[in-house]
Order: sequence, then structure tokens, then C-alpha cells
Amino acid sequence: MQSSSLLKMFAIARAHRTCTAGRYVPNHLQASQSVVARRNIHQTSVVSKKKKTSSAIETAFEEEEDFATSEGDDLFSNTTTQASAKTPNSADKPKGRLSVEERAVRFDNLYQFLSDRIGLNPPAKARKDPRQVRKTAWQQLFSLAATSEQLERVTELFPKWRDARQQFTPEIAEAFVRRCEELRCPTLALKVFSDHSKYGFNLNHLPAARHLLHSLHVEHPLEDSVTLSALYGVYKLPAISSDLISCAMLTSALFKAKTEESLIVANALVPELKLLLKKTHPAKMAYPTDPVIRNQKNNKEKAWLKWTLLKIEKALEAQKQPVDWLKTWREASISAAGAA
Repeated sequence: MQSSSLLKMFAIARAHRTCTAGRYVPNHLQASQSVVARRNIHQTSVVSKKKKTSSAIETAFEEEEDFATSEGDDLFSNTTTQASAKTPNSADKPKGRLSVEERAVRFDNLYQFLSDRIGLNPPAKARKDPRQVRKTAWQQLFSLAATSEQLERVTELFPKWRDARQQFTPEIAEAFVRRCEELRCPTLALKVFSDHSKYGFNLNHLPAARHLLHSLHVEHPLEDSVTLSALYGVYKLPAISSDLISCAMLTSALFKAKTEESLIVANALVPELKLLLKKTHPAKMAYPTDPVIRNQKNNKEKAWLKWTLLKIEKALEAQKQPVDWLKTWREASISAAGAA
């Protein structure tokens, strides 16, 4: 089932929030519009026209390989210290967690550093500064943001990065989604990805899309998950009904909503889920029993699948529908985890 088909079904279901013209539009502004419009997020915004920049901007950024960031990483291309640079040097700090005050200072300093050096027309003083922004500075800034308000301030810099003809890497996308989840503001990530013409931030990384769906599908309105499902098609990700983890989370969210419309769509997705499970060996998605191994990054999606499938099984049982196919697969996956 393609995203367009899913959305047509939800048009019948009279969902209330839509994305139009590449923008995330709140319910109270667009309640009268069809959810089918979600699929019509401006394709031209995803491939928006590149803006001309001065030669100074074209040479202001270095091409570098990505590397894992930590609080001690150098975020700039030249480590020469200047009197005007006030960013604390982590090498001079004792190891351990930053205090609230230190964290705020580092956030503000790094935020200002980025703000001064990206965009079409950075200040003359910034153009003379030999230090230039590394892409990994974004992950550091996300990490330093301690509140959803600070993270929203960071998103205000995204258009300037796009204007400088820079792109956000898949690693930056996943780091942004993860921090939005940690600060309990996943709808901020949804707003950014739903308005490509403004932010220039692509959601073209399936793990990031799955992570965002995980953040939205339990504690947020169903319409948010449906909006995200539309973005799978916009950003040319696999159809949500063809990706096992995404399909399971959306189906679980639809059953959880328990409206006449959501149950129609949920039951329509069940055959797709059944087919995906048939194609996936249970051992491949077995969630480890060892707590240490469980905490490894590549196992979090297995945890999401395990619990959403259990919820779907209970929902089907409540409807007096057959669940043998699902119970058998789940139990085989649990057995495989125990035998590993």
C-alpha cells in the first residue's frame, strides 16, 4: 500500500490536519482541507531552486569527513584561538557533566558562532575569522540544547545553512530527531521536515523517519503519525506499508486511536503487515535478552517492533480476529532471542 493509498483512506476517515505547499499547517487553520493534500507537499520545495551566493560564502565551508562528536571535539576548521572567541575550551575543564550555567554558556557561544558564519551575508568580522563551521557542530549544538525552546532556536538557523548551499547529512537528521525525542518535542522535528521550502532539511534517512514515528505514535495525536507517513513518499523513502517497523508502529497507532475511521485503515494494513512478517525471519528481528546487548543502537528498532506487535495482537484479539499468524511469529522471535 503506497502512501497515497493510505492517505486516500484517511481522507475517507476525515482526519483533520494536513500539510500543504510544503508546510506543516495546524489543525485550527486547515480543518476544512482534505488529508489527501498531505501528499501534495510541494515537490518543488524538496528540490528547491538553489540560491546564488557570493564567492566568500562558497569558500567559507570545508568539506570534511564526519566523525563522532563529544564535548571535547573541535568544532572548527582552525583551532587558532582569537581574543573575540569566547567558547570555553573543554580541555581546560574537569571531566564530567557540565553545570547548568556552563551548558547555557556553551550553547549560546556555539549558537552565536554558527549564526555569524552561515547564510548569504555573514558579518565582515566573521568572514575574516579563519575558523569555519564543521557539519558536526550541529550535533554538538543539539546536545547542548537543554530545553525544547533552545532546540527551536537552533531550527531558526537551518534556513541559513540551506542558503549557504550546505546540506544536512543523514547523521545530522538522526541526531536532530533523537534530541527532539529526548526533549519531548518530536512535533518540532515533524514541523521542520514538513516545511522543506523553509528549512531545507531532508528526511531521506529511513532510520531517522522510523525514530520520529516511534516518538510520535504513542503519546501524540494520530494525525501526526499520518502526516509523517505522507512524508515517506515526499522524501522517496520506502512506502510505510512496505517497511516492517514503520508499518507495525503506524498500525499500532491506528488501533490505539479506536475511532471508526482509524480502525478501517488499521485493518487494511493488517494484510500488509502479515506479508512483511512472512518475508522476515523471526530470528532476524529477535530482541536480545542480554541487557548490555539490548542497549546497542542497532537493537532499539527490534524493541519497537516487539512491543508494537504485541499491541497489535491484543487489538486483533479484541476484534475476534485470527492472530495465530502473529502469535507464532512473535513466539519464534522470542525463542530465537533466548537461544542466541
